Amino acid sequence: MKFSTVYMFKKTLSSKKLYPVYFLAGEETFLLEDCLKKIEKTLNTDDLNKEVFQASEAKGSDICNAVETLPFLTDKRLVVLKQSNKLKNDDFKKITRIIENPVDTSCFVILFPEKIKNSASKRKDLISLCESAEKCFCVDCKKMYEKDVRNFIQEEFAARGKSIGYEVIGQIINDTGLDLQNIACEIEKISLYLGKDKTEVTAEDFVKISGFTKEINIFMLTNAVEEKNLKYALFIIEKMMQAGEKGIALLSSISSAVRKLLTAKSLMEEKGYSSQDALNYIRVFSFFQDKYYENLRRYSLAHLKRCMAEILKTDVALKTGKTDEKSAVENLVLFICK
Repeated sequence: MKFSTVYMFKKTLSSKKLYPVYFLAGEETFLLEDCLKKIEKTLNTDDLNKEVFQASEAKGSDICNAVETLPFLTDKRLVVLKQSNKLKNDDFKKITRIIENPVDTSCFVILFPEKIKNSASKRKDLISLCESAEKCFCVDCKKMYEKDVRNFIQEEFAARGKSIGYEVIGQIINDTGLDLQNIACEIEKISLYLGKDKTEVTAEDFVKISGFTKEINIFMLTNAVEEKNLKYALFIIEKMMQAGEKGIALLSSISSAVRKLLTAKSLMEEKGYSSQDALNYIRVFSFFQDKYYENLRRYSLAHLKRCMAEILKTDVALKTGKTDEKSAVENLVLFICK
């Protein structure tokens, strides 16, 4: 059977339709294991009716015997073959018959942790065999692009009865990257933190549960300044300084955010740029442009220029020690967000 997407695999599995053979291939190991877990959950088998083999250690005859063994007090057995890209030639030949002519009383799941189109693969013959087998459901567990990861995050929260906005999804990706294993851990932590009653995931929730790393907080601080969210900006400053962050570092981040706002505002009002051209100039990604433009409208050009002057005063105060760092940064944010 030709390769299907993970989405189509889930859709087919949700209808409780089980194939006698599954071939899960791709370099995204999290998806491989996740698909396997979903098959296990659908089968609802116990340890007596489950066997797991590592291709580098197992014999083809033992794998075949396990697949052909009748289940005990249930409809199907589950037999899993991991690292199938490392199958020896003799073992590959032996399992060929249980892929081409599968046993209805077993579900045989083959994990192949390599790209499907890997010219260096030693077991391209296994890929071809599974793809041509009539009763083998093949799943492409390839690495996801950012758009797919966004959908993955949204779907995983939805499966837990929770909703999440695109901006918070962006913050998760910005901090965690595109590694699904790390993202899945974050989703689990956030869901446990929120409990059953709270159904919406907010930016504040993400910051609280994910830990106050420098990268998260700088992003959240500049975002709060752009939104004129004074309460949240002061909250982030408090946490960052408790974690040992220096006032001059916070000032640098705030200055960058204000300078960016000022540049966009100046381009639009003094040089006649369109909002889109101005935001492209300051390198705001198209996905975030509507939100950024909404924030930009909160500020006047004159106020942003005064903010830059106030930033200079704060810089001097911090470097000369005329005031304590926390008060200096907090007073600056009060001035900007007033």
